[in-house]
Amino acid sequence: MALTKTLWTTIADLVSTGQNVSDNLDTAFTNIDAAITQVDTNTAGLVTLDTRISSLEDSHELLLVATSTSSSQQPTVVDVPIKAEFGVAQTTTDIDIDVLGNITFKTAGKYIISPFFQYGRSGSVGTSILLNRYLVNGTQAGSSLAAKIDSANTLVPWSNSIQFTASENDVLTIEIMRDSTGNNSGGLFAFSPTAAGWNQAPCASIQIYKAT
Repeated sequence: MALTKTLWTTIADLVSTGQNVSDNLDTAFTNIDAAITQVDTNTAGLVTLDTRISSLEDSHELLLVATSTSSSQQPTVVDVPIKAEFGVAQTTTDIDIDVLGNITFKTAGKYIISPFFQYGRSGSVGTSILLNRYLVNGTQAGSSLAAKIDSANTLVPWSNSIQFTASENDVLTIEIMRDSTGNNSGGLFAFSPTAAGWNQAPCASIQIYKAT
């Protein structure tokens, strides 16, 4: 009798163990299926992201790169702006830029304007306050931007990108100015690296793109 009971107990344990193994396998396969689904979803997401990045890269065409060859561009008195220039005149189908820095849009559309300045000063004391602003057809567009320079050993790089919806024959300019609350010194300064093979860091440059 005891042997029979032990046998049935052993059989019951084996059945129970087998059921547990089966349940565990079912759970494992379910998790594997879920993981495969997640991988498929993530892969699809990556494909979508790649498509969006490619679309973004292809959505704007570089029209013009202009660089000032001046060692500096400095206002002479406070509260009187000067126009930033970007080197030699250039002409394209959509825009022109002249030696004074006037950018004329010959074709209406959406453009990306990306200027680069290097603010600095030489040989003064106190703190210089330097400003810049965009103008469209002689009227300011957007906010003014400010930089404070308290040493002749300071050179501050500044860059910006704005989207500009231009009408035909709009003229865009960028002005810089010394504010009278600061020292009457400073402007835009170029820097020439000592190491061979390094290009100059210009006082001002600009890139212009058009939406395609």
